[in-house]
Amino acid sequence: MVVKLRGLVRRWPVASFFALAYLLSWGWWVPIAVAGGVVRGGDPWPTHMPGLLGPLLAAVTVTALTGGRAAVAGYVGRLWRWRGGWRTAALAASPLAMLAAGLIVAALAGQPVPPWRDLFVVSGLPSAALPMLLGLVVLNGLGEEGGWRGFAQERLQARHGPVRAALLTAVGWAVWHAPLFVILATFRGFRPAVLPGFFLGMLAGAVVLAYVYNAAGGGIAAAACWHVAYNLSSASAAASGTVAAVSTTVVMLWAVLLLIAAWRAAHRGAPSPLLAGRRHVEAEAPTLAS
Repeated sequence: MVVKLRGLVRRWPVASFFALAYLLSWGWWVPIAVAGGVVRGGDPWPTHMPGLLGPLLAAVTVTALTGGRAAVAGYVGRLWRWRGGWRTAALAASPLAMLAAGLIVAALAGQPVPPWRDLFVVSGLPSAALPMLLGLVVLNGLGEEGGWRGFAQERLQARHGPVRAALLTAVGWAVWHAPLFVILATFRGFRPAVLPGFFLGMLAGAVVLAYVYNAAGGGIAAAACWHVAYNLSSASAAASGTVAAVSTTVVMLWAVLLLIAAWRAAHRGAPSPLLAGRRHVEAEAPTLAS
């Protein structure tokens, strides 16, 4: 049975990754939902945060089963890979500029400026700055991006190119969030009419994150930093209403520009800008079927 299961994982590594990521994450979230728990900002319990490690753990597991220790070592190396110098650093921190722009727009509209401490109030974590940031970087940033970009985007773009890979990853990423609509206080308030906008936001985020990830030479840490900074600019207590709307709008426009540039590049037979100058993606990625 174990040998047969390992053979299936080797044959279908990406599908196996998604299935395992869902199993690990939903295995934490569904019991909270069944118990009637609600995850709230600044409250460390109940928390959905451990479930965010599901994609990272799934990526490590599938990598080990398909490539052994050498593949795991290579994967772990990409967790900390950071290429591109200041340019990549600016990309990774860019959501903080969106946050600043959103606060300025809100102030110009006559809305009260939230106190700075609200920036450290996010769902499922204590509101103290240091533990909140540590939890957000490890669980939310590396936990998610270690799987979505570090595994799914990497494998899929070797076979389908970066644009299709980003869109395919976005679909799996969006569906993975389903239980959070039951347990997250911020998601429970979404009306059905908002769901298409949520899905479009996930598509846009996946496109931009693919660009950031490839700009760092396949560096997971850069994508994780962008993800954390974006959550501060759109999902913290300081980023409600207008501030979150500005951040979301900027990301959607950014994604549209990247997709237009990719379409033009394809017609010229040039490399996709979503690769951000990265070469040899196909050589770096495993050649197993995805």
